[in-house]
Amino acid sequence: MRIRYSILTFILLLSAFTKAHSQSANDHIFPASAVAKPYIDFDSKGFMVNGKRTFIVSAGLEYARIPHELWYDRLLRIKRAGFNCIEIYTIWNFHEEQEGKFNFTGDHDLGKFLDIVKQLGLYAIVRVGPYYCAEWDNGGYPIWLKFKKGLRVREDNKSFEQYVDRFFDHLLPVVFQRQINKGGAVILVQLENEHPNGWGTVMPDGYFKHLQAKALDMGMQVPYFFSGLHHASDPAGDGKLDDDKRPNPWFSTEFWAVWYSQYGAKPGDAELYDRRTWKIIARGGNGYNYYMAHGGSNFGYTNNDEDAASYDYGTGIGQAGDLRPIYYAFKRAAWFSRSFQDVLENSTNASETYKGIAVDTAIKISARTSPAGDLIFLDNPGTCKLSTPLDIKGAEELLAGKTISVQPKEIFPLVHNYKLNDDVTLDWVFTRVFAIVKQANTITVVVDAEAGNPLLLRFNTKDKASSKSTAVKIGSNDVLIDEKMPVANEMPVEYTFTSGPQTIRVLAMNRALTDKTWITETEGKSYIITGLNYVGETSVKSGQFKITAETPLTQKSLQKAILYTDSKGIAFNIDAKKGGQQQTINLSNWQYKNAAVNVASNVSTSTWLKSKDPQPIGADADVTADAWYRAMLNIPSNGKYTLQVKGGGRGQAFIDGKPAAKWKLNDNELTLNLTKGKHTLAVFAAHDGRDKLAAYLGPIDEVDSKGLFGNALIKKGGPFISELGKWYFTSANKKDDVKQGPPAFDTSVYKKYKIGNDVFNLKEGYAWFHTIIPQQAVGTSKLAILFKSVDENATVFINGKQVAHHDGWNQPFEVNITDAETLKRPVELTVFIENYSNEGGIDQPVKINAIGDATTVTNWQLKGGPGDVLASTGWTKPDAAMQMKNEPVFYRTTFSLPPSKGNIFIWRFEPEGLGHGSVWVNGHNLGRYPEKLDVKSLYIPECWLKTGLNQLVVYDEDGNSINQTRIVAEEAAGRTINEISIPLN
Repeated sequence: MRIRYSILTFILLLSAFTKAHSQSANDHIFPASAVAKPYIDFDSKGFMVNGKRTFIVSAGLEYARIPHELWYDRLLRIKRAGFNCIEIYTIWNFHEEQEGKFNFTGDHDLGKFLDIVKQLGLYAIVRVGPYYCAEWDNGGYPIWLKFKKGLRVREDNKSFEQYVDRFFDHLLPVVFQRQINKGGAVILVQLENEHPNGWGTVMPDGYFKHLQAKALDMGMQVPYFFSGLHHASDPAGDGKLDDDKRPNPWFSTEFWAVWYSQYGAKPGDAELYDRRTWKIIARGGNGYNYYMAHGGSNFGYTNNDEDAASYDYGTGIGQAGDLRPIYYAFKRAAWFSRSFQDVLENSTNASETYKGIAVDTAIKISARTSPAGDLIFLDNPGTCKLSTPLDIKGAEELLAGKTISVQPKEIFPLVHNYKLNDDVTLDWVFTRVFAIVKQANTITVVVDAEAGNPLLLRFNTKDKASSKSTAVKIGSNDVLIDEKMPVANEMPVEYTFTSGPQTIRVLAMNRALTDKTWITETEGKSYIITGLNYVGETSVKSGQFKITAETPLTQKSLQKAILYTDSKGIAFNIDAKKGGQQQTINLSNWQYKNAAVNVASNVSTSTWLKSKDPQPIGADADVTADAWYRAMLNIPSNGKYTLQVKGGGRGQAFIDGKPAAKWKLNDNELTLNLTKGKHTLAVFAAHDGRDKLAAYLGPIDEVDSKGLFGNALIKKGGPFISELGKWYFTSANKKDDVKQGPPAFDTSVYKKYKIGNDVFNLKEGYAWFHTIIPQQAVGTSKLAILFKSVDENATVFINGKQVAHHDGWNQPFEVNITDAETLKRPVELTVFIENYSNEGGIDQPVKINAIGDATTVTNWQLKGGPGDVLASTGWTKPDAAMQMKNEPVFYRTTFSLPPSKGNIFIWRFEPEGLGHGSVWVNGHNLGRYPEKLDVKSLYIPECWLKTGLNQLVVYDEDGNSINQTRIVAEEAAGRTINEISIPLN
């Protein structure tokens, strides 16, 4: 199995990977300790929280990607969508960026975040690592770990485990003090993340046992598991979720809702992920966590190499807090599953019982039965609406002449024999239920139907009910609502009856109105508010119900709304404030500061890291994406020279203070024209994020290193590195074929091969790969063959003779040819590859290096970072000559914002015309540009802005002109805020 760096391949890789490890292998959960069981427990059918059957509807987000001032806002949006839980990573390098310096304050205050979660009545699933993935720089490992000798990650490695333990000593008390049995929000803990070997309760080696022992020793009492459960973009798939052998509920810790390559909503997203959610609900799932429900931002230098500042994810709550169509799909599924959680968390499969309920056999049936009632799901997997009569024994008269319409791809739930209270049971509901809300002496059933569709609900009552509404038909022991949804239904249609001490209220509304319906709990009482785009804070003071409501800036219409208490509905209106947001703020009056002072021959390097060979970025404890290198070159004669050194990222070379060449550091060599004598070489290096190291185990000292590193050589002539082309392959039958040596090259047997292609069809297999190395120049004494990655194991043959073997994918290795006779003519290179899972072949281009004997460049110096970005001195006005410097520069200006007057205006910085770099607003680092998603600008959190003057600093690594940049409005994400007070009496 190998790492491919494309989004599509990663999806395929992880989907297959997680299916093998979490679904068919083990998705078990370790039970809670005895002291925690009364608070969080489970059996094979579901979760129990505080002794109550609870469907876990969880929203993935990262506090590390949200300014702490916005934590409450984002969590409240999640709560308003019906979620009862959040899931987070506790990313290691976010809390221990510098070795031994732990940060749990401000944006890093995990304890405060979890306290807000508890304050809002939400639960928390905490994934403590120590590995995270998450499209985060280095997968969350602190960069200083790369420089620990002998350290191997995610293995039973003493060096690694001692640093994990030290981090856990600071992290775990914050988490464990907030376990649910101690009055906190934490109900589940995940150790490790997406490990190739151990998921669920599987502990294949001492590393897993070490993590378990450490966590238990430090007080972990709630249930826990390793790596994750059922990760996929469609976790239910087409499989069976019930499993008699599984002692715990079915739960997905990563239900991928859209993907990290997307910004904003795309047509069809809401419908697609809505269906995939209902598949979980309908087929016996006991909960799910959307990864992500809110993506956020990669502030500072936290992005990996697949993204930049934005981690919007295209999901329900946008990067700027705006609500997308998929948010409302999340909300409908959440309130339904929570309303019927006593069924869904204690049910068995009843699909066979109800298999003939739909006359149209194109509609598929699944069903759940429990002591609390039954849920039957009508599934239309096709692309056309289906209308079907229903065949239900005992309901023939009720259903006579009626059909149920199921939209394309919809899963339509029916409710049967569901007990609302001791006096009333929902016998049958043939209308979509949005939510059931218990309000003191009233139970409100909110149903969803479009104009002309049936409103059909039958209740059984212990005694004869009563109603003032003629539309409610009262029988001796039953109540019937049997109407068609009115065509003009801008407001809910209300039906009520009384049975025993409680009132049953049915609110019927269309889908557009359920999207604008919010269920809140204030002062221990539940309220329903319908008609508003979004309801934020609510409170009751002095007989007034207070609401903070939001309306998109782009919407100006009057909103008609109703507040439903336990006894009545109170109508009120909101007239959205007039006026919009200024669309653009043009930036001017820029100041400039040289950011390339380190090219000068006389610069002081007394504080720089000094070493024989160049060290990777981060070796000096700097955590930014930028670094400067310096060394002296002693050139014996004029001419063209080639410098070879391993590298990663982008670079620019300077000779004696003057720009010499741009440099792709991954090419590992640079050709320069040099004159005889001594020269100062300065190299500026930068990168766009490190690999997230998905599924990687082992040493990380040379994995995706950035900057310059390793042995540096210089030699007259060159370039000396070239890529091998014209590859061919032929299949082998078995592993032992390698013993016979490669078959003779014949194009009738071998087929053309393109580097990176899979020749094994995602299956185990063996194959021969062949190419010709051209004849080298006379006098070449050594030729290195550079393999960057093969999948998975490789045996290398030169002219038919085995010369090397390498095990492991995504690991560079080198094969040298030093025989003078061999190098006098073209060389046949053949590679036998063993593939054991998923794709297989030669991942990356194979190169040859003919530099041979060369002079070593030693005594290197390293200084990381862009310099003092926020220094107040050294700024000047840029002139025309400074507009394209081809070297790093700082720019600074201010811009003014008017008072928001109760609005939330969303602003973004658009780096038009710039190259690569970072942006600070009022001292806060917005992250890296250019963006890699379908958005050009960087989100500026509203909490980091202020009325009046704001400072903007840009560090452009390429020295491009600043003149085209501007501040732009994201008006679609802006909101108008209204404070409303409604008399309750």
